[in-house]
Formats: sequence, C-alpha cells, structure tokens
Amino acid sequence: MKYHLFPDTELTISQLCFGCWGVISDSHWGDRKEDDSIEAMHAAIEAGVNFFDTAPMYGNGASELLLGKFLAEHMLRDKVVIASKVPPNKMNAAEVQLECEKSLERLQTDYIDLYQTHWTSREVPLTETWGAMRDLQTQGKVRYIGVCNAGVGDLSEILAPAKPLTNQLPYNLVWRMIEDRILPACVQNQIGILVYSPLMHGILADNYQSAEQVPDGRARTRHFSSKRPQTRHSEAGCETELFQALDRIRTIANRVDRPMAEIALAWIVQQSGIVSVIAGARNAQQLSDNVSFLERPLELQTLNELNAATEQLKSLLGSNPDMWDGGSNSRYR
Repeated sequence: MKYHLFPDTELTISQLCFGCWGVISDSHWGDRKEDDSIEAMHAAIEAGVNFFDTAPMYGNGASELLLGKFLAEHMLRDKVVIASKVPPNKMNAAEVQLECEKSLERLQTDYIDLYQTHWTSREVPLTETWGAMRDLQTQGKVRYIGVCNAGVGDLSEILAPAKPLTNQLPYNLVWRMIEDRILPACVQNQIGILVYSPLMHGILADNYQSAEQVPDGRARTRHFSSKRPQTRHSEAGCETELFQALDRIRTIANRVDRPMAEIALAWIVQQSGIVSVIAGARNAQQLSDNVSFLERPLELQTLNELNAATEQLKSLLGSNPDMWDGGSNSRYR
C-alpha cells in the first residue's frame, strides 16, 4: 500500500480510501449485510488501508454509526484517519458546530481527522461555513478541513483565509470534467484531490453491457437520458457514446489482460494531483481486488490509449463537473 503525507502536516493517508457509503443498505446500493461490511473493513485494515470516508447523508447517519462501532469494538481509532462531512443543508455557523457534535457522537470519537463540506450552499456564504470549520479546528474537534465538489469559484473564496487540505471530486475514465479547470487549480494550489465514483457506480467494473441494464438509481447522471426516472438534469444524455467508450476500454483491458476495473483504478492514481481513491467494498474479496488493482501501474501507451478512448465522451459531456445537474442548475461554480 502506498501512502501520501500532506506537506507541512502530520497527516498520512493510504492511496486507497475505504468508502463507507456502501456499507449500509439504501436505495442506491441495495441490501447490505452488516457482517459482510465489517469483514470488508477488517480486510481493509489488514491490507494497510488507514483512511475511511463517511458522511451523515449516508443512510441518515447509519454509515457513521457502523464505522464508529467497528473502530470502537476493535480499538482501532488511533490507527485510522476518519473523514466526514457537513450536510449540505446544514451550513450556517451554528449548524456546522451542531452537526460536527452529532458526527462525533455517532463515530464514538472526540475528533475527526478531516472534516469536509459535502456540497457548497448557495444560501449560506461559503466563508461563513469555512469560518465555523476553522473554529472547530481551534477547538480540537477536527484536525484538518477540506471541501467536496468545490469548483474554482468556491476555491477562490476560501484560499485566502485558509487553504483546504483536500477537494473530494468525482473522477473516472468516463467522467473527466475536472480536468478542464478544477484539477489544474488544485494542483497549482497544492490541494490534494480525493476521487469518488472511480468505477462510475459499477459501470467501469464491466457490470453492464447496455444502458438498459443500468438500474434507474445508478442512471441518474448526465450520461443518461433525462427521461430516465430519478434524473434531475434536462439533457439528452449520451448513452450510445458512453457504451461505445466502454467497448473501447474493454478492448484495451483485454489487450493488456487485466480487468476493466483494474485499469480504471490504475489510470486514476497515475493522474496528476490525485492523492487517494475512495472505493467501497461489499465484502472482503472486493476489498482485496481493489488493493491489488492499484499495485501495477499502466504503461504510458495504455494510458494514452485510454485517454483517446474516452476523449469523445468527455467532449460531449462538456465542462460542467456536476454529474447530476445540468446547465444553470449545476452546483459547481
């Protein structure tokens, strides 16, 4: 397992982060068995994963509760880095303080290593939220603060008072929008990028051969037609082009004799500015697979082929980095 030490800090995180959204049952991931989730978290610790990412929104607190229970029962708190988030609808100063207290209680800890905004608010100034998070640092309730889903406009508001340690963003072979402006801005300002949705909800794990096979709960993104249930955007989507790109990726994976999921994860960690990839695991075997997928870097030729295979899709989706909302409704700025 490789690790990243943030400059001028005492914080070291594993290259693979255990994503804790999928450890609980919900409409997106389906049913989860608690024993399988605990087994997967044990496997992560044994493989050298020291970074666990959760949020109050995941199962209405259930994810934080399960992670807290696991760490407390096995006395692992001092061996892991916990990242959690401020709910996007609770972002004024008083709410930030209260939500942090609730997360601390669910996690059975007296500090959170990395506390992040989940989404930025258009009603509450980001500077107010950021000031409250800095107060939590002063109180010792959080060690470091970061952001999720922050565009260059959001970053410009908070860089002067206190640079975020990290920016958690969606990024994968079929969703490369951050390459336009956000990734370069983070690299320039030495803000570490944490990647979520690295396998595009199973699409890059070669789980689906056509758009019709993708469950509605996972077909909410701008890749898919706005006629699909549960979508919020009003765009036509690019389902044909998405699966054409997947065919090209599959061909490359077959040529190098590696699973599609493996080359998708390996591609991400070889991109500039990426410090950790957040991937969930439904059981110990899936965790073991994720760990092994990061152990063999791709050759430059393969990296270039993968970029070319998804360039048309990247162009069609445009520069909006919001996977779910289009046009003026994009939550990035």
